[in-house]
Amino acid sequence: MKTAINIQVGDRVYPFRMTLGAMIRFKRVTGKDLAREELDSGNIEEVAQLLYACLASASVADRIPFSLTFDEFCDNLSAEDMLAMQDLLANQPESPDPAPGDGGGEEKKS
Repeated sequence: MKTAINIQVGDRVYPFRMTLGAMIRFKRVTGKDLAREELDSGNIEEVAQLLYACLASASVADRIPFSLTFDEFCDNLSAEDMLAMQDLLANQPESPDPAPGDGGGEEKKS
């Protein structure tokens, strides 16, 4: 599981990480399934949509109020901010595996 990194957008700080919700939000907007297709890093709007989806989904998951529209999100980001967020997403640290008995690290038996 990826740990969230906090990102400042405008005057607010939001959690930022890839989630299943982010992938679904991205697919709803772009029609692209990230489980089957790669992100077109040359398409700035597509990259921005993924970053926005990650921010929105992580905020909802962490119960952080999130009301930024996509355009407001983009208006508050510089090109350098966008590149830094892409780098953070690509290099997010993994959180430690749960201890045995916590349910998260055990394999299902069939």
